[in-house]
Amino acid sequence: KNMLVDVPEAEAVGISRVQGDVQDLTKLVNDFSLESTTTTDKKDKLTDGQAEVRTVLEDFTKCSHSHLWKLMMSFYDRKGPDSWSQGIVPHFITCNTYIAKSYAQILHGFIRDCYRPNSKIKLVDTEPLYIIELGAGSGKFSYFMLKALEEMQDVCDFPFSNMKFIMTDFTEANFKFWQNHSALKRYFESGHLDAGIFNAVTDTSITLWKSGVVLRQGSCVNPIIIVANYLFDTLYHDIFQVDGGVLKEGLVSVGSKHPEEPDPLHPDIIGRLDNQYKYIPIDTSYYSDEEGDEKHLQRILNWNLQYFQNSTNGASILVPIGAIRALRHLGTFSNNRALVISGDKGNNNPEQFSGLMDPHIAVHGSFSLMVNYHAIGAWFTSRGGFALHNPQEEASLKVSTFMLTPEYFFEGPDEVAPDMYLGSSLPQLDKSRYQHFPHLLRAFTDFVDQFGPNDFFVLQKSLKEDLANPPLRTVASILKLSDWDPDVFFKFRDTLLAQTPTCGQKLRNDLCRGIPRLWANYYILDTDKDIAFEIGRVYYGIRDYESALKYYKESIAGVGEHHVTFHNQGLCYYSLGQPESALLHFKKALSMSAEYEKARSWIEKVQNDLAMQQQSVQVVPPPPPLAQDNAATVITPPVEF
Repeated sequence: KNMLVDVPEAEAVGISRVQGDVQDLTKLVNDFSLESTTTTDKKDKLTDGQAEVRTVLEDFTKCSHSHLWKLMMSFYDRKGPDSWSQGIVPHFITCNTYIAKSYAQILHGFIRDCYRPNSKIKLVDTEPLYIIELGAGSGKFSYFMLKALEEMQDVCDFPFSNMKFIMTDFTEANFKFWQNHSALKRYFESGHLDAGIFNAVTDTSITLWKSGVVLRQGSCVNPIIIVANYLFDTLYHDIFQVDGGVLKEGLVSVGSKHPEEPDPLHPDIIGRLDNQYKYIPIDTSYYSDEEGDEKHLQRILNWNLQYFQNSTNGASILVPIGAIRALRHLGTFSNNRALVISGDKGNNNPEQFSGLMDPHIAVHGSFSLMVNYHAIGAWFTSRGGFALHNPQEEASLKVSTFMLTPEYFFEGPDEVAPDMYLGSSLPQLDKSRYQHFPHLLRAFTDFVDQFGPNDFFVLQKSLKEDLANPPLRTVASILKLSDWDPDVFFKFRDTLLAQTPTCGQKLRNDLCRGIPRLWANYYILDTDKDIAFEIGRVYYGIRDYESALKYYKESIAGVGEHHVTFHNQGLCYYSLGQPESALLHFKKALSMSAEYEKARSWIEKVQNDLAMQQQSVQVVPPPPPLAQDNAATVITPPVEF
């Protein structure tokens, strides 16, 4: 994976490990044990006239009870943090500085509303305000959002000292990764950050690692804040269709394309799933034993049945029952008062459900389903709260904000007729409620609707993929828009290396002013993305050798020793007129890679220089030569391993 990229004017060789922009997924929180009771019986089916063998892992069953979710849990339990650090599950779209600041602004708007004189919800300054992230995964988003909240403390009504960000996940491996991460250390030590193992769909409490506090039913004085990014698409779902005016349940038989599966929980099965579906009529009183949520879930099914009853195309509907149960459990912590911010791939426009089809399962290491944000919003509204949806339909990431309140919080029991939970009355009910939170609405409009996390993702992705050689000013602008996100810097490092040495002094100064911010935002996860090394290359290109050395040293401290890093340090010392130090580092590079000819050549050169000095011949060592025809040209030699 180590591609060596040569910069001729600097003879700087960098490590480049490129990963594409793919929609992200965090992790599954699941209520099934890893023991499998599935069978591996074989069935024949006919496909295009050919008989194929299909291993049946499970016969037809309710989707939310199916073997799919055991496979999901097995994937994340076995892979742990490697799911993200090795790029198996991409994560940039929900783990960047822009989305974290957008969520912080939404929370800030909510806090402002809570301090209005006539506020429907009050905050107690002396009590903790818990911000609970579900499926925190790598912890990268947690770091960015907590950092954004810290920087807003001077303009926030609620004291930052009582904000407690809680990272949760169901895997022990992720939990241990957070405990040992250098970027999170100071927040753990200050008490602003805590963490706990939490299975969101079954657990009813969270025991916090650092403080020992147990969050449980009724334990939180203030409403809680729940953040869930690319999580709901991996919690279990139920499948429904409206066909000819009849509501039907979809049953799934989980199978594999392989003739045998000795380990029915092996994560690789996800890549060869061969599922079959069948649909049977039901009524809208489908859900029972849902801890008081039965009528709210029935309202969701009633809404869809009425909406598509006369449709000639029918409808295919997923109900994210796992997400709803997780939200219900967490809501009990604060007596059903919560602000929820969630980003995922999904739909909030019911027209997207039109047509009869089996659910699409997207495979990306693990797998995910499209989140029905309309159903989640209807659940919040039925419970007495409201939903704020982004109407943008062409989006890889849909962001919605929800308010959970006790039932009849905004109206009395006689003020909401049953038909207000049907048809076009549902969004009108939302509107009558969210008008009590104007600052929250304004923040959601500004930081999601008008230009939100999905727009930022599309912009930087298009700039990278659609322009072969983007102007440096444009790259500087996207870096500033991202608040100097290290991943954005890494994507455009070639442009920076090529154009910064020859750009105007003003633009160069602007870029150099942003680098400390860039470094402060660095959350080490993927060691193939050696941000410190790339910063060192940029500084070397503009002949700021002292700064280059600083970041090469940071690279060694954070990512580890590499012969190219020592070689580049040697170049810096040579350019600073320190041949002895240069020779030491060139020799170190050669000792780590005996075939590294560049270091061998420089050792010979420096030794000759030193020999001439010893002969009392005055030699002033010039800096390594720059390319004469075009100093910004980057030549990429064949990949060396």
